[in-house]
Amino acid sequence: MNNKNKDLDKVYQRIWEAIVAHKLLPGTRLKEEELCETFSLSRGFVRKLLLQLSYHKLVNLVPNSGAFVAEPTPEEARDIFQARRLLEAELVRELASKCTLREKKLLQEHLQKEHQAATQGDQSLRIRLSGEFHLLIGKLANKPVLTSFLHEIIPRSSLIVALYQQPGGARKGHHHAGPSCSEHNDLLAAIAGHHTERAVQLMIDHLNEIEAQLQLEPPTEEDINLKHIFADL
Repeated sequence: MNNKNKDLDKVYQRIWEAIVAHKLLPGTRLKEEELCETFSLSRGFVRKLLLQLSYHKLVNLVPNSGAFVAEPTPEEARDIFQARRLLEAELVRELASKCTLREKKLLQEHLQKEHQAATQGDQSLRIRLSGEFHLLIGKLANKPVLTSFLHEIIPRSSLIVALYQQPGGARKGHHHAGPSCSEHNDLLAAIAGHHTERAVQLMIDHLNEIEAQLQLEPPTEEDINLKHIFADL
């Protein structure tokens, strides 16, 4: 791989991380000239980068308007979470069946970073580390094809959470829409203990919990409280 392609991959990864961390929100315009200046890339390379992001459904290219961070539809959101349940059930099953002490340590070290970010109130870092925890499970499961699919849909999940999470991050007694450290701790315990079916169920429950906290249905008239909407005006 030549240096230009390496540079392009690095910039792609930076944008990928910004999306996962909710620093780039759905609908954000990505101006070519700003990307050129920020990353010291030619306009041709930036256009190639935007095409690559568009191919992976992270960016929408609108003729005569420019490039915008994608805004997944509710139907796409449901499909993404269905795909995650299928992929991650298999990845966690594979890892739990053979998890070594070294792999347990790697997961523990990652969770320590996640806990530290949460303690320090660094929400963007915590969200990114949460997504990377799922990718680490895939990497340690040694299923590169499945993990490559997961790497593609994790940032799309982040866009979905940013776009559809409930106001205030809670609904019907649920907590924040982002993955919780405690759920990841439970997953680690099941994986390290080789409790395969429990690990699979925990992963499915975990993803179901995130999806359940999203507002994928349009609000009904009963959900619209004008007094609440205009309370601070």
